Amino acid sequence: MELDDQLELGHLLLENRKCRVCHQDKHLLTDYYLCRKDPTLPSSYSYECKECTVKRTTAYNKRNSSSVKSQYLKRNYGMSFEEFDRMLTDQDNACAVCGTLEPGGKRGRHKRFHVHHDSKTGNVKGLLCGNCNAALKYVKEDIHTLQNMIQYLERRST
Repeated sequence: MELDDQLELGHLLLENRKCRVCHQDKHLLTDYYLCRKDPTLPSSYSYECKECTVKRTTAYNKRNSSSVKSQYLKRNYGMSFEEFDRMLTDQDNACAVCGTLEPGGKRGRHKRFHVHHDSKTGNVKGLLCGNCNAALKYVKEDIHTLQNMIQYLERRST
């Protein structure tokens, strides 16, 4: 926290609040989310600590995963979950680039394929596994760089 912020919030630095969920006394500035515009007022901070908020939202997201995913797809890509499923079926339930059936790639963190889209127009191009999505991201979708990488691999494959 910057010195100017500390001076502005000085009256709150030692203030604690009891979480309405876990009932523990916690520090107002570090353990509660700011949920209103004025950070100098104690009432601008939530009454549920960050830890309890994360637990609650994680549990909600797991219980309502299809609804949460559908809202995410609509908000970020303008597509419904049904359109996502149709696109995946059209791709034979595989990555559009490498054809793998495992959406997470080697890292395996994500259980669904990534939506590959044009960052300028927002048009959805296809669904990719984590590895292919990362590869395109790293080369900034530059075809020249990708061609150079292929040529490099061909020269070094002997």
